[in-house]
Amino acid sequence: MKFFRKSDVTIEDRAVIGLTAIGGSGVYGTITDIAYKYNVSRTFVYTIKDTILESLATVQCDKDAAENAKIRFCNELILTMRLCGKSSIEGISETLTILNQPNTSHGYISQYLNSKANCLVENLPVPDKPITVLADEIFVCGHPILVILDACSHLILAIELSKDRTGESWNKCFTNLINKGYQIKKVAKDLGTGLQKGIEGLDIIAQADLFHLLMKFDPPIGSFERRAFGSIEEEERILAVFDNRKSEKAAIKVLEKYLIAVDNADRRINRYDNYQYLHWELHEAFNPFNNDGSFRSMDIIMGDVLAIADLLNEEFDKYEKINDACIFIRKHIRDYSSYVTEIHNTIQYYQRYISDFLIAEVCLAYQNNLKSIAVKDYWKAKKIKIKADEHLNIALTVSNEYQKKYIGDLLFRLNECIRSSSALEAKNSILRKFINSSSGQITQKHLNLISFYMNRKVSIRGKYKGCSPWERYTGIKQNKSFLDILMHQV
Repeated sequence: MKFFRKSDVTIEDRAVIGLTAIGGSGVYGTITDIAYKYNVSRTFVYTIKDTILESLATVQCDKDAAENAKIRFCNELILTMRLCGKSSIEGISETLTILNQPNTSHGYISQYLNSKANCLVENLPVPDKPITVLADEIFVCGHPILVILDACSHLILAIELSKDRTGESWNKCFTNLINKGYQIKKVAKDLGTGLQKGIEGLDIIAQADLFHLLMKFDPPIGSFERRAFGSIEEEERILAVFDNRKSEKAAIKVLEKYLIAVDNADRRINRYDNYQYLHWELHEAFNPFNNDGSFRSMDIIMGDVLAIADLLNEEFDKYEKINDACIFIRKHIRDYSSYVTEIHNTIQYYQRYISDFLIAEVCLAYQNNLKSIAVKDYWKAKKIKIKADEHLNIALTVSNEYQKKYIGDLLFRLNECIRSSSALEAKNSILRKFINSSSGQITQKHLNLISFYMNRKVSIRGKYKGCSPWERYTGIKQNKSFLDILMHQV
């Protein structure tokens, strides 16, 4: 039968029919009464009723989806502000309130972060080769946080909120990693006794961190420099006063003060120049290679370092902090030998495959690259980096395809020789920002959440731009941001 629309039942009537039918659901005779009233069939009434119910269900689903999307966006903001912005819970709440987001209470934010931390699972693959790690601690409300970092990828392997930093606590931390299957061959560390005792009996080589060996020599530079510039300013001030004196008697009196100021400025300038020179030479003494690329043995390095320490004692015998730094480095210089030994063994291995000239050029490229990273001045660092690239280009230019493979392998192996824990110090500086924004209230599970973020965060600049520590550690491309992984994983 041909379908036709009843013209006597308007759109308004259809709406009333459907809504009345919905309102009278379960009441006997409602559908029949509506059908008689509008001169339609019961099937017609049921059809309109079902159509309206389906439309309302669709609207409700869309509304629920929009509400869920809004809540999800709010949760993403909470994680992003806490992890990327290092914001406090109070700061997150104020920001969400300004943005008219739901769930802005302190309790909800704290509970949500705790729920993420409680459900977080980070399964790191265990490498099948020995690794070098960096170890250090930072403090929160008097309690140490023990941190162990993979030296090459800078991935956090362990982060423990401990009651103390004794040898027992450090031993437990290292033992847990060993029980998981990690083969730790060496740990670069500061010279604390607790950490040293913690690795005793674990067949792990302890290496003195170059950063901590030399850090005691850094503060006097700034002090000497400020005093030298202050003396120069004082000299210029007195000279200006001398130029303004009208009488000979007054000029002679000021001239005496000026001569004293000149002598004082010369003395302080010489002191600064001498210390800066010896400080630079002390850093250079730890280089594993000479300017021609030849290897410097531990005996040579130790001889140069001790000679410079003697000169510092002789030149600055009245400065207690410098003398203490010299005593410190004399005591611990031998703890640096494992790095030099590793460098030497690496070179000896590759001498079987490539010439001494190529090895020397690669070694100079490696050494200058380390210097470019350590130098704080941008233009100096760039200049040194260019020099490093030149040495590497020379080696690649004069080598054949067979030798190029070994050149790349040698440079990779040299970069795996770790002499400083500066990467861990950088990680600790980030951790301190989290601790400061937590008002000292931080839990182990919260530390695990922070560790997950730091391991999965992709660098946006610098040497490791475009990759995360997790990528460098596993060799697997990370296709999602840390936020997407967090939202889907837990």
